[in-house]
Amino acid sequence: MTQRARFVETAQRLVGAPREKFGFFFYLLLIYLFFEYGRPSRPMGIPMLISSVSLGGWFLRTEKRWTPQITGFLAFVVVMAVGIPLAANGYAAFWETYGMAVTLLTICAPLPSLVTSVRRIKLWSYAFLAVVLYVGGWAAFNGGYGPSAASGGQDENYIAAMMGMAIPFAYFAIFIAKRRVIKVLLALFIVVFLAAIIAGQNVSRGGFVGLCSVFVYCVLRSPRKWLGLGLGALMAFVVLAFAGSAYWADISTITDTSEGTADMRLEVWACGLRMFAAHPVLGVGPGNFRWVISDYESAEQFAKYGRDLGGSIIAHSLFIELLAELGIAGATVLGVVLWRTLRDLVRITRSGVGVSTVMDRGKATELRAYADAVVASILACLVNGVFLSLLYYSYIWILMAVGSAITAVYRDNVVTQRIT
Repeated sequence: MTQRARFVETAQRLVGAPREKFGFFFYLLLIYLFFEYGRPSRPMGIPMLISSVSLGGWFLRTEKRWTPQITGFLAFVVVMAVGIPLAANGYAAFWETYGMAVTLLTICAPLPSLVTSVRRIKLWSYAFLAVVLYVGGWAAFNGGYGPSAASGGQDENYIAAMMGMAIPFAYFAIFIAKRRVIKVLLALFIVVFLAAIIAGQNVSRGGFVGLCSVFVYCVLRSPRKWLGLGLGALMAFVVLAFAGSAYWADISTITDTSEGTADMRLEVWACGLRMFAAHPVLGVGPGNFRWVISDYESAEQFAKYGRDLGGSIIAHSLFIELLAELGIAGATVLGVVLWRTLRDLVRITRSGVGVSTVMDRGKATELRAYADAVVASILACLVNGVFLSLLYYSYIWILMAVGSAITAVYRDNVVTQRIT
């Protein structure tokens, strides 16, 4: 580093760097989080307005970040679009494709061009936590249902998945928060998220398994082990102290697959695998699982339920839904995007091993924390997705977009050198 560069760096530390301006489109992105996850009953067309303006703003930007994930998002929409004319119910296929195109191309694709600094990642994370706090607080007092209830995709299963996504963001933010009051508030956020999961009238067993996976990851990846163990103990205490006997009685049936919803899921998954075997490349078409399931229902299943299941049931699994509706093509695209995102984030989380930062060590620490948060959050989605139809929800897609933004910011702001 030259003498002039050292002088500039010292001056910036003394007087402070210029305050970053976030911009109109970045604030639109934060407002979108409320409508996407808070789901007010009367959105008045605001989400679509945000999407349209966001896409227009992205096109007009002279400097865009084009990440590998954006290519994957575009490829996924193309795979869905190709399946429309091949689907038995073209209407359902069109609108499912349209909804995913809006999410992926107007929100997820512009996101890396807007979340371009550590401060923006922090603000996005806190905005996300604030919205989930609202949803979790609502669910804690309404039997585990969110503001839009089951009709709006916020029953106890989807709420449990959302809370599992949010817990890592609050957990790892505690380690990088500067003020004690913020640390305490973030810990209280975790308590509310856990209360929302526990409060479910019909216990989400998948949500419990997802919570366990998040718990293990967070404790193992804690930057400061004693604080991490203390937070883990707090989470365990809340669940053990406030979950009643009925909750644990339901959880104890998690391995019983002979009756109830577990038995139904296994039967539905068997139908989904038959769909995939019959249409392995492109599947039966987006949004068509429920409309063609009767064609893949066995005689034994028809006798068991006394009717065909057509039009009345969904896949109840992200992975079965993916294979059955989009085949190998869709699974390959999602798998590649997911692998690339996790690979890059894991590299960031391990960047403190055997290397020293030449630039701002504080930024490197924060970026490792956010990378861990996104990895754990994606893990929660994948585990919940075993038992839940999450493919066309924005959950995992927005996380991959945020993960790509974190990777880009890390490469821009953190330079490392090997310790010799």
